[in-house]
Amino acid sequence: MLSDHERKMLREVERQCMAEDPGFTRTFQERQTRLSRRPHQIGAAIAVVVAALLAALMLLAGSLAGALAFATATGLIWVAWRRSIDTKRQTP
Repeated sequence: MLSDHERKMLREVERQCMAEDPGFTRTFQERQTRLSRRPHQIGAAIAVVVAALLAALMLLAGSLAGALAFATATGLIWVAWRRSIDTKRQTP
């Protein structure tokens, strides 16, 4: 936990950095934004892999309809995931 004096000093250092090089501080803000999206992306990637594995398992089990259903689900998850990433990149 920071003391009041330490918080003041930190705010002053932040102000100086922003005044001297706004691009430097902007890179940290962009990085923080990217890192906050990662859990969502990891979850979508896991869903795609699991759905693809289930499609392969259904095909090995001899169920063509089940394999097609999981393959379709895999494709839909992937499309939704890519669109959400593209949408987030376009927002200012």
